[in-house]
Amino acid sequence: MKLHLFNPENDLALASAAANFTPPKNVVEFRTALAALPIWLAEPGDNIIAPGLNLEWLRQTGTAVGVEMVGVPEPWGWSENAVWQYRRLGITGPFPNIERLRQLSHRRTSMSLYNHLSTSNLPYSLPPAPREIFSTDELPDSDLIILKSPWSCSGRGVVDCQGLSSDIIRRRAEESIRRQGSVMVETKLRKVRDFAMLFENGKYRGLSLFLTNGTAYTGNIVAPEHELVRMLDTPYLKETARAIESWIPTDYSGPLGVDMMLLDDGNICPCVEVNLRKTMGFVASALARRFGSGELRIIPRPSTIPPSAIRLVPENSHFAAILY
Repeated sequence: MKLHLFNPENDLALASAAANFTPPKNVVEFRTALAALPIWLAEPGDNIIAPGLNLEWLRQTGTAVGVEMVGVPEPWGWSENAVWQYRRLGITGPFPNIERLRQLSHRRTSMSLYNHLSTSNLPYSLPPAPREIFSTDELPDSDLIILKSPWSCSGRGVVDCQGLSSDIIRRRAEESIRRQGSVMVETKLRKVRDFAMLFENGKYRGLSLFLTNGTAYTGNIVAPEHELVRMLDTPYLKETARAIESWIPTDYSGPLGVDMMLLDDGNICPCVEVNLRKTMGFVASALARRFGSGELRIIPRPSTIPPSAIRLVPENSHFAAILY
């Protein structure tokens, strides 16, 4: 029996390293609005931490999930703050080595994966390697770059610099360096589609085709694996998955998502981001097994929802999560 916790602020909490980390207001709204989302990942008999959850709505989902504060901790992601949230509910563990997870969750892990893949004889050319810089003097003289804070996710802490002045680029880089010690610099690539590979306990679990509005996540394609493979239409998936499996640290067990891009030259950027936590791709995979095909959408400030849509969390004024 597991006790699920939706804590999407976890990457920010890792950057803070504080147990009683307080996320920004908009992140609190997102967490509260989507607190029930893990029910779609849960197994019968599991419990969920979702204060104020409408029990009638929960029964209507038919997921056989409860709200008792018992079970083995199963958060969206691990940090000192996640441990603190469980401890204050009287849950005493088991908890993983948080400092090790914190270091693995740094974007240097993407660089480690890139270096591994560059020597894995993949049948396609890799894009330019990402770089970590510690001073704005190291910034390239170009706006065709992406800046990423070392601990960030889902578009937060990510800056597409195309069209920005050199002064703005410098200020955004300085902000990351001041807060987190460095900033990651990547070449902007000509993307055709965003996707990810999902792994759990060191083994390939499936694909995730997700949607963005620039750098921010907005939703996922929900479909069986063979349909996702057909939509991606690239011959390099098996080789890439095998190469990543051979890289995954042996002292890490749990969910792992590797964000990627299909490029306009037919090649793949195979390590845009490494997430050592659950992602919306895991939710989309679970929804595909339960409902078949559709689209998972996260809608801020929802006003109207398609009548045929399945609400994945109770109705609220901040965010809707729907399958349609």
